[in-house]
Amino acid sequence: MMMCRLNSRIAVALFAAAWGGLSTGCSLFEEQLSPQLMAQITPNGVEDGKLETPPANFTVECRPEGGKPIAKEQPLVGTLNVQEALEHTRANQKYRKFTLRLHRPLPDGRLHQMVLEYDRKEKRVAPEFDYSILPGDQLIVIEDTSTVFDEMLDAMAAPFGGSLKKKDSAKDRFRMEG
Repeated sequence: MMMCRLNSRIAVALFAAAWGGLSTGCSLFEEQLSPQLMAQITPNGVEDGKLETPPANFTVECRPEGGKPIAKEQPLVGTLNVQEALEHTRANQKYRKFTLRLHRPLPDGRLHQMVLEYDRKEKRVAPEFDYSILPGDQLIVIEDTSTVFDEMLDAMAAPFGGSLKKKDSAKDRFRMEG
C-alpha cells in the first residue's frame, strides 16, 4: 500500500478554505445592494452661446402632488450640503414622504439633474447622495403620496421590469424657472 503524506502547508490551506466556505452560510445567497446613481445632462436654456454665471444663491423648490410649486432662493453662505439645506429651509418637514432631486448648472450651460435618495427611517439624505450645495443649485422636494399598498405592488412588479409609480412628464424634468 502506498500512503500519501500531505504537506502541512497544504493541509492548513485546505482546512482554512473549508472553514471559510462553511462559515459564510446563507450570506452568499443574499442580494448585495449597491446605490444606484441616476443623473442626466440637459440643456439649460442658453441663448446665443452666452453662458450665465451662476448666482451665489441656491434654490429650494417644493412641489406638491396637486398644486403650484413654491420656490425660495436662499443665500449660500459657507459650506452647505443637501441635508443641511433641507433642515435649514425646513423642506424636509413639508411632506410626510418625498423624493429629492438636485439640478446643477454646468459651466457649458447645460443642466446636470441628479436623483437623490432620502432615508425616511433615519430622516436623512443617504450619505452617498449628500452632495455639497454649489451656487446656482436647485434642490427640488417632490411630494410622494404613494401608500404602503402602492409600495408593495411596486415591489412585486419590480422583478418583471414594471413600476406603478407615476412617470415624470418631460415638462417637469426639463423645466427651468428664473
